[in-house]
Amino acid sequence: MAAYKALLTLDLSAANPAQKSVFLESLKMDTWQKLGIMESTWRCSWSEVEYDEAVEAIKADVNKAALAAGLQRYPYAFQLGTNPVKSF
Repeated sequence: MAAYKALLTLDLSAANPAQKSVFLESLKMDTWQKLGIMESTWRCSWSEVEYDEAVEAIKADVNKAALAAGLQRYPYAFQLGTNPVKSF
């Protein structure tokens, strides 16, 4: 098992400000960290997990945030690997 790091980017353009707030707060509660000042880019890491477990954790966290915010449309993409996420 490895320690995986994820980079997540979201498109919340269909959300109103209240929905965005609920969505982003849900990610924070699931240990996601906003990447710098970029509103819709986040990172998270897991220790000692299988790749597929980390993928499922990402999907679950995003779906949970969308459900809490009442969003039907919330496109996102992620990159998962063992190298740390860098921002400048």
